Amino acid sequence: CVIYSRLVEGRYPNWRQVLPRRDQAIQIDMIVGPLFAALRQAAIVTDHDSRGIDFTFADGTLKLEASTATIGSSQVEIPIAYDSAPITMKMDHRFVADFCKVLDPETSFLFELENENSPALLSTPDGYAYVIMPMAKER
Repeated sequence: CVIYSRLVEGRYPNWRQVLPRRDQAIQIDMIVGPLFAALRQAAIVTDHDSRGIDFTFADGTLKLEASTATIGSSQVEIPIAYDSAPITMKMDHRFVADFCKVLDPETSFLFELENENSPALLSTPDGYAYVIMPMAKER
């Protein structure tokens, strides 16, 4: 097992506690290429202060939305196999892009999530796993 991580300054928790338990997770089969293309389109309006993109899973689509006061807003949708209750989580687009960049665009992966506040687990059939913590939502 090989673990890849972006270096972030600060105190680190026990990594076994960071990997989310997947007992109640919703599993969505996805392909890297379409997600990465949509992510790049949505991220075009982000800047250093607002890197978060809203990922909304609902009714067979993944909608990526981003907005900034100075640049504008973007909204991109891709079809996915999802028919559960809508879930919206805000994630730093750079972390999702880091996952996509190391994989072939045709690679299938599993996007697992439980709710908008729990970590997302992205994993490939060959054992590559990537955990992304959601960003705090603005109030």
